[in-house]
Amino acid sequence: MLCTDTKNTGKFKLNALQSYVKASANNEPSDYANDLGPPDDDLYYPFNQIQGFWQVDATSVQVGLLHASTLLDDNRMSKVNREMVKMAYHEEFDSISVFAMDNVALNGLAMFSVLRNQCGQSTMDSDDDTPACGQDLIMPQMTSSQHLPVFWNIVLFLVYGSLLVIVATMLYQAFKLRNRGSQDHRVTCNGQLI
Repeated sequence: MLCTDTKNTGKFKLNALQSYVKASANNEPSDYANDLGPPDDDLYYPFNQIQGFWQVDATSVQVGLLHASTLLDDNRMSKVNREMVKMAYHEEFDSISVFAMDNVALNGLAMFSVLRNQCGQSTMDSDDDTPACGQDLIMPQMTSSQHLPVFWNIVLFLVYGSLLVIVATMLYQAFKLRNRGSQDHRVTCNGQLI
């Protein structure tokens, strides 16, 4: 709950996450596990993975479950992916090899577009020989929600409802057969009891 409040404590938590992500990309290179920053030994650690998502532990998972929350809902409500895309667009990262995000269905393509269009990654502009890249390109539009339209919610409700009725009917029939007592279930074939 503290991370999804975008005004009070959530803003403080988001600032802490942004500082962590910037340190992962911009600190001095180091190969020590406790130091944030890109790897110093590029042969042994060829990728600098940046984790732009909420860190969870057993306690935070329990709190989330008690509040009927999910990782996808927390990601959507906190708008953390949108903030990570903005940071990448405004070139706040010096070194990125792999950028990890939760719920990539929400603004994952925007992050892909921004990272791909960093200078040195994109194709040449047709007007002149300078590449159109980075902040010369407009920031991709980002979605704020991934809720299904009402029609698909109704369809899902009907499908799951019918599955529930079928399973309940099958369980009821199995219960009735079980409670009939012992019966002779042998089959008669050509006058012989099998």
